[in-house]
Amino acid sequence: MRIKSINIAVLSFVLALGIIAGSIPQNAEAAAQPAFTDVKKGAWYEAAVQWGIANQIIKGYSDGSFKPSKTVTEAEFLAMLLRTYEPNLSTSNKGNWADAYYARAKQLNYPVQSYTVTTSRNKVLLRKQVAELISATEGVNFKGDNAIRYMLAFGLAQGSNPDDADVKSFEGNKALTRTEALQFIKNMKEYGIGGLLERPVEASNPQDIPQI
Repeated sequence: MRIKSINIAVLSFVLALGIIAGSIPQNAEAAAQPAFTDVKKGAWYEAAVQWGIANQIIKGYSDGSFKPSKTVTEAEFLAMLLRTYEPNLSTSNKGNWADAYYARAKQLNYPVQSYTVTTSRNKVLLRKQVAELISATEGVNFKGDNAIRYMLAFGLAQGSNPDDADVKSFEGNKALTRTEALQFIKNMKEYGIGGLLERPVEASNPQDIPQI
């Protein structure tokens, strides 16, 4: 059971809303997935890449590559995160392409560097910032190590050593890669609460996080 005090009726509404809005199906045809020149067969991220492509969360490049180790900006990850549950969100025709995603993030009080300053959007995202964003989607307000602890406690991440997962093994100050981004979102889709909740203004109590 999640630590958040969420009314069951509200949660049911969120789940229903996700279905009505056309949440991305997870059983897309494997045959539709392209073969990338730089995705190694049997690599730890292969399943995540196939899932992400099949569910139209991310695309490959025109040269047939996927660039698994390429870093991800805040705007790129935010777009992937929100489109997973709200696929009708689209890039803006006017202004910056990510305006629609940042407007939605502001509505939900999600932690980004700035809702309006476009220069911050192109900065590479750190893994600890990912933990803050993903935990926020579950209706809690945690920062830094507490956000990481939340991710590990609820199976939304495993860290670099799944047999001994802790805050240190999560490597929060490491830059996020494309494959890691997909794995985080896949975990959220499979083990999360099933929708996008609003992040509370007040910080959540870290003592409520279960032991890892």
